[in-house]
Amino acid sequence: MRKRTEATEPFDYEQAYQELSAQMRGLHIMRIEEMPRIDLYLDQLISLVSTELSPFYEPGDKIVTGSMVNNYVKQKVVPAPTRRRYDRTHLATLMFVCCLKRVLTISQVSSLLNMLEQANVDVELAFDELASTLEQALSARFPEGLGDMNGRTTSEVRMNLLDKDGHAVTGELPAIMESAIGLVVNHVFVEKLLALEARRS
Repeated sequence: MRKRTEATEPFDYEQAYQELSAQMRGLHIMRIEEMPRIDLYLDQLISLVSTELSPFYEPGDKIVTGSMVNNYVKQKVVPAPTRRRYDRTHLATLMFVCCLKRVLTISQVSSLLNMLEQANVDVELAFDELASTLEQALSARFPEGLGDMNGRTTSEVRMNLLDKDGHAVTGELPAIMESAIGLVVNHVFVEKLLALEARRS
């Protein structure tokens, strides 16, 4: 006897977008104080970074591997581990690199890190500010409804960079950082919306 085939429900694009929007607007990126207090082995570091940044990548993408980490250390983009262990600074730097490498080359990310160092920026404060700014930019880029999408950009999102003395960093660096964050969020926006469009067919 032939089995009855169940009719598949038509893809509801608007509902799928609302679910995506809620996910992206509700995204929380861990801050320095939320990171593990104990030092991590390489596999633990990779697992944590991959989990935290998975919303910025497509399913199946390799966010970071052991070989990548070793290459970043050799290129002096990420600090060398201490006795094969990685602390919060390693974790924050690697998350910074893996986030921005979506839209910049590793050489460009390295140049940006050098600019932050030259400006005497506090690494931990800078990472927390990066996380906060990314969350704000995602909320701006992914409005609740499809009808609210027109005119929504990340251009009004501002980053407050402080040096180690607590003074605001001025000049081109904050603008470059804000633009880099905008590039990441817009890249994610295009990928996610195109993925939804592909599900219509």
